[in-house]
Amino acid sequence: MDDQLSLSLTGDVSRLPRSLRPMLAKPADAPFDSDEHVFEPSWGGRRALAFIEPDRSDGRTRLRLLDETGRDMAAHLPELTSTIPDLVGDLPAILDGELVMPDRDGRMDPDALAARLAGGSTPGFSPVYLAFDLLWAAGMPVIAQPLLRRREHLARIVSPSAELVVVPGVVRDGLDLYFAVAQQGLRGVTARQLRSPYLPGRRSDLWRWIPTRPGEVPLHIVPDPPDAPVARPVLALIQRLPLED
Repeated sequence: MDDQLSLSLTGDVSRLPRSLRPMLAKPADAPFDSDEHVFEPSWGGRRALAFIEPDRSDGRTRLRLLDETGRDMAAHLPELTSTIPDLVGDLPAILDGELVMPDRDGRMDPDALAARLAGGSTPGFSPVYLAFDLLWAAGMPVIAQPLLRRREHLARIVSPSAELVVVPGVVRDGLDLYFAVAQQGLRGVTARQLRSPYLPGRRSDLWRWIPTRPGEVPLHIVPDPPDAPVARPVLALIQRLPLED
């Protein structure tokens, strides 16, 4: 993994690296609040780095979707290869994110995603790429920049669509987000330090992974009536996201 840290920060605007390993989070003992972190739900999909660049053979813009082992999954996801290259600016670019396969009601189906990536057919399901970080832009690495700046850049260059979504994050209210996603049966929450650089191939405590126990509800929270307005912005955010039942 040391070779991941020796990447030139000057970059090569004519070509992206052939492969890259994602930065990984270390587990946290418990959920927490922090003004220095952005908190995001984990949707239970497949981690993927999206490489978007012109093909030298014909000039067309191509998409590669590499998993944590470097395997390219793009051939199994034609809905993404035909749309994502036209939705991202500042090319060539590399995005970090998560592949999911929601059903028509917005519930994530990991079995459908696994079947598709194994070459199977998944009628009624369409893949979505949830982007949460930007590693390369305009052919130049931005991994040395703080996460906050990378996320702002990511939001500027992506045209959101049904196939490509920039994942919203929550600053400060990590506990509220944790309990909200736990009640929805999601896998957990990732907390990323806003000042952190991107460390390819490294597991770092700059990023923390907080797994949930499905159905967990804090004792101090009393459920609101169904027609009551949502009082906390973080809970309103969760209600707008396509969470599982």
